[in-house]
Amino acid sequence: MPGTASAVGLVGGNYQLIWDQSTDRTDAGETTTRSLKQTLDLKYRGLLTGLIENELTLKVEQEIKNDGTNTVRVNPAINLAFKGGYWSAGAKRTIDDSNEAGKNPKISDSYIVEFCFRPTRPALPDLKGKYSLDADFEKDSTDTRKQAVTFSSAYKPVDSLDFKGEYSKTTGDDRLKADADTEEEKMSFTAGVRRVFTEKLKASSEYKVDATHGATLKSDGTGATAGSDKQDQTHAWKNTLAFRPFRDTDIGGSYDIDLKQNLVTGEHNIIRSGKGAVSQQIGDPFNVKADASRVVTEVRHTADDSRKTEDTYTVDFKARFGPKLDFSMKYQKKDTVEDHVDNAKDTTSGSLNKGATWNGELTPFWKANVSYDLTDTITLKVKTTVDTKYSLRSTFDFKPINLNLEPSYDITMKDDLVKGENTATRDFKFKLAYKAFTTANMEGRFDHTYGRKTDSTLQNIQRTDATNANVSWKEAFPGWSFGFDVTRSATDTSEDDLPPDITSSYGIKADYKYEMFSLAWNYKYDKKSVGDDSENFDVKAGWIAPQWDVSLSYTFKKTFSDVLNEGYSINLTFKYNL
Repeated sequence: MPGTASAVGLVGGNYQLIWDQSTDRTDAGETTTRSLKQTLDLKYRGLLTGLIENELTLKVEQEIKNDGTNTVRVNPAINLAFKGGYWSAGAKRTIDDSNEAGKNPKISDSYIVEFCFRPTRPALPDLKGKYSLDADFEKDSTDTRKQAVTFSSAYKPVDSLDFKGEYSKTTGDDRLKADADTEEEKMSFTAGVRRVFTEKLKASSEYKVDATHGATLKSDGTGATAGSDKQDQTHAWKNTLAFRPFRDTDIGGSYDIDLKQNLVTGEHNIIRSGKGAVSQQIGDPFNVKADASRVVTEVRHTADDSRKTEDTYTVDFKARFGPKLDFSMKYQKKDTVEDHVDNAKDTTSGSLNKGATWNGELTPFWKANVSYDLTDTITLKVKTTVDTKYSLRSTFDFKPINLNLEPSYDITMKDDLVKGENTATRDFKFKLAYKAFTTANMEGRFDHTYGRKTDSTLQNIQRTDATNANVSWKEAFPGWSFGFDVTRSATDTSEDDLPPDITSSYGIKADYKYEMFSLAWNYKYDKKSVGDDSENFDVKAGWIAPQWDVSLSYTFKKTFSDVLNEGYSINLTFKYNL
């Protein structure tokens, strides 16, 4: 409608007022802080055509504090955008100004030009380019320019071939700091081939090279500053093969090479990795998977050249005869050999892991799990430790009575063959969860977890208890909802001559909503010890209208101790949207 803000191009804006007061009381006295903050945001857009867009924003902020400070900040910004069929351009200026002591206005300018050529024929390469300039100026503080140019192209002559290339150069000009100009240049090329020979045989190969050159330049133009020159190259070649000779047989393999070169120091890091895997389904119940991998890492042209070889062999066997009989077994062997120029640093290590698991759904309400795990650790071809773990777990879910029980028992044993020591840890836990009642608008829940852990090394018993109870009541009265929470946790360790550590909390909350009005009320009491008990109370009321909203909140906190420690805060927020 003529005469409205939107008709003249004012497309957005808001005014916000925030008033805060907080007070803290201690034996040292009372401290009160107050602040009033006003913010005006305006956004204007005009001269809109298919080619040109412009936007003007203005943000004015005032903050007054009870210490006498009165800060005003003004942030105008203008943004111009141009867009054509294959190109686009933009310019933006922002100003950050305030009456803060020692701060001058800061001007930031940004310019950008982009083009994108996408051929109508998919077999032709595309081309993208971008140029950007960013400048920041603040008197006696900042005067910098940053320019960047980027080009990229992707070419796919046929479905099985991909080529990609990228080039970028970034320069930084600092006109205030000496020897602070920067330069960085990056180039990247990727070639990939993916071939489906038949439905049973697929292969892929991809090669990628990245080159980076950068430095911090001297102001006199004589080159880079000491130690800042950077010249890196990375080469990556990845290959995969997938073969499925039969319906239930899968064979796969991969071979990768990663080379990282530091052309300044001459240091090279090479990683070669290969993996072969086979999977076989034998009827309905049995499945066997096996894989072998080798990773060779070489460090060259350093003071301590080295070669590290890691071999891993894994076999997984699964047998599922039904919900009650679900078995799995695993065997894994790892060997690591490290060779150095200094033979004194040569070392070998490894591990041997064997495990088995049984899962069973014994009844509609009872699920059980039993697992066994054995790990041998080997150092310099000698077995040093043996770790053994037994686990028993069950879940009893009595849905008709809303009761859930979860007992578990773990035994972990460690045999240190070097020290001649044997240790054992036994950990028992029992969790009970009960939904006491459920109605159309009420629900009550309760859960308790008991834990008991013994450690032969510490020669003690650790006991834990955790209890949670909750009652929620929705629409107790029209628009009202209530919640009640109780938690308790306790820990105790034998042989430490300390009393149990017990903490409890009690909470109640209420929420009310009627049309545009809302009210929230919360109270919580934490009971720890005589000097650590605390209470927190907060209430918030608000009104949300189509164009404006207002809220008022109050928070009180207190710690019960021999010294005074309490405080409160009040917040009033008003916002109007144009």
